[in-house]
Amino acid sequence: MNRVLWIDLIRVVGAFLVIAIHVCGRVVGGYAVHDSDADFSGTLGWLVARCIQYLSSSVAVPLFIMVSGALLLGRHEEAILFYRKRFSKILLPFFAWSCVFIFCLWIAGRSLNDGTPITLFNAVGALLSGNVSGHFWFMYLLISLYMIAPFLSVFVRHASKNMLTCFLVIWFCATVIFPFCNNIAKTTLGITDIYFHSFQFAFGFHWIGLFVAGYFLKDCLIPKWWAVIGIGILFYLGMAVPINMYLLKVYPDSSLTFPLVCMQKYLFPIISHQATLSLIAFLALRSLGDIPSLESSRLGRMVIHTAPLTFGIYLCHHIILIPTMGVLDKILGLGSCESWIVVLCAVPTLTVFFYFTAAGLVYLIRQNQYLKFCFAP
Repeated sequence: MNRVLWIDLIRVVGAFLVIAIHVCGRVVGGYAVHDSDADFSGTLGWLVARCIQYLSSSVAVPLFIMVSGALLLGRHEEAILFYRKRFSKILLPFFAWSCVFIFCLWIAGRSLNDGTPITLFNAVGALLSGNVSGHFWFMYLLISLYMIAPFLSVFVRHASKNMLTCFLVIWFCATVIFPFCNNIAKTTLGITDIYFHSFQFAFGFHWIGLFVAGYFLKDCLIPKWWAVIGIGILFYLGMAVPINMYLLKVYPDSSLTFPLVCMQKYLFPIISHQATLSLIAFLALRSLGDIPSLESSRLGRMVIHTAPLTFGIYLCHHIILIPTMGVLDKILGLGSCESWIVVLCAVPTLTVFFYFTAAGLVYLIRQNQYLKFCFAP
């Protein structure tokens, strides 16, 4: 099968960023990205972990959604055939790994994700409600998007470029601009009878827009230099929001308080919104993946060989990460580390370690003809 390098690159980067989120979550004291004071330590180690976590959490899952849209939308395929082909590849591995997670939790004497004890009845309920493991929420989102994909395919096939552009503009306004205006109306102007919530009529609309955006942008001709500029913008915005929050908490009464508050309220909600960062990341990686010399490089070969494993890596990496990070926290104290140098070295190193360890596990499973259909098709 011929591989498309930029698609493989997005998959691999998305998988790395997902693992980075969970590694950083263990360092900053939780998986939440936008918490206030609960996990704030005031140290530079916390700040470095938060910067990595903020950027990773903003673009990791959206990259997977956009590349899925690029691959699946616009196909001339009957809905029944589409469901048979796609769901057979995701439902069985999802069920198999969920059972493995439940078994491991039971062996370790732990409860399900919502705190309920592990019984057969609760395990079935957890599978249906998403309470097996926190990172499995993506699977329910993916299943939902797959369910509507055949109908979206009909829409994008018959829609003109102008119509798709109009749809994405409306989507961006509904998910970014209108909620921002609603917040300003309530907090700054004191207006409480103007509501823009109808433009956020469903949480899924945000993901549907990213799904369609991946299809819309897949054939864009992007200058190669955009990769460098796009990555630079992402790096800046990924650091700007956590640094802003850090300065406000460490120096609440400084002369910079007013401009920092203004940036937090009026600038970052738009330029650092998940939709904005995701579009920039997709375009940057799309451009980078088109560089001819990349495919023959070591990085390119690594991307091509591990990209088919990324779905399995996403499903299984937690089962390796959780006990390993628990041991490392006891030995090295990463959960309360104050040194930014240690965090800056530890998080990327552990991310690479967990990625390739999970990739190795998935690869070995795929070599077994009995296991690969259940765990890694």
